[in-house]
Amino acid sequence: MKFFKITLLFLFTVFLSSNFVISNAYAYIDPGSGSLILQMLIGVLVGIGIAVKVYWFKLKEKFSRRK
Repeated sequence: MKFFKITLLFLFTVFLSSNFVISNAYAYIDPGSGSLILQMLIGVLVGIGIAVKVYWFKLKEKFSRRK
């Protein structure tokens, strides 16, 4: 009985997830999208840099050998 429930749950999950898969998407990425992706990447890198700068003392204490 447990095997039947697991199999039924698996088949139900596969059926539901297959409805969200698109077989053909006739689309393209224009230059504006590439620019947006580049801006997001630069923003993430700057954010990481600022976070390291703000918490530099705590990071330095954590990785230093002296306590």
